[in-house]
Amino acid sequence: MRVTRNYRSGMLNVRNRNKGSQSSLLQSVLSRNSTGRLASLLGNKKNTGLSSAIDRNFINTTDTKSQKFYYDMQYHAKQVGEYANALKSKEKDSIYDKAKESGSTEQIVSDIKSFVNQYNNMMKDLKESGSRTDSNFLMQFNSMSRLDERDLALTGVTRKSDGTLAVDEKKLEAADVETLEKVWGGNGFASKAAAKAGSVEATAGRNIEAEKSSIYSPFDRANLYNSGIRNTGSYFNYRR
Repeated sequence: MRVTRNYRSGMLNVRNRNKGSQSSLLQSVLSRNSTGRLASLLGNKKNTGLSSAIDRNFINTTDTKSQKFYYDMQYHAKQVGEYANALKSKEKDSIYDKAKESGSTEQIVSDIKSFVNQYNNMMKDLKESGSRTDSNFLMQFNSMSRLDERDLALTGVTRKSDGTLAVDEKKLEAADVETLEKVWGGNGFASKAAAKAGSVEATAGRNIEAEKSSIYSPFDRANLYNSGIRNTGSYFNYRR
C-alpha cells in the first residue's frame, strides 16, 4: 500500500506540474499576443499593441488642449465680427459721424488695429487646425482680402503672403474720414469678414461640443463637426 500511495502521489505531482506548465504557457502566449488587458488579468501589467494605442487615444481625447484651441478660435472670430460690425455701421451717430463732428479719427484707427489683430489670430487658428472645413474658411478669407487689397492699402493695411494683414500706423492715422468710411464702412471688407467670421465662430462652437462629447466616447471621434464631409484618414477638427 505504501508503494501504491507513493506512486499515486508521484502521478498527481506530475499532473499538477503539467497543468502548471500549460497555465504558464497560456499566460506567456496571452502576454505576447493579447491586447494587454487580458494579459494584465493574468498578472502581466505591461500593456502592449492595441491596448497601448487605445490608452493613448483616450488620453488624447480627454486632453483639454483641443477644447482650448477651439475656444480661442471662437473668441478670435467673435472679436473679428464685433470690430467689423462697428466699422461697417451706417447708422446715425456711427464712428464715422462722430469722427466728422470731432475731427478725430482716433476711434476708427483703434478699431481697425484691433480688427487686424484679431483677424490675424483667427487666420493663424484656421491654418493650424488643418481640417477641410477650416482650410476652406482660410481660402475664402484669402480670396476676400485679395479682392480688396488695393482699397485696404489706401488706409495703410496691406495683405501679407500668408494671408494675414499688416498695418502701417502712420498711413492709417493720416487717412481722412471719407477714405476710412469708403474702405471699412458699408459693404466693404469689414462687412464681408464679419459674415464669414460668424461661420467660423459657429463651427468652432460645434467642435467644442463635439470635443466634450468625445471625452465620454474615446473610441468614436467621428462625431466631430466637419460640415458633413468626411476627410480621408482624419475627419474631425483636431489640433495637431
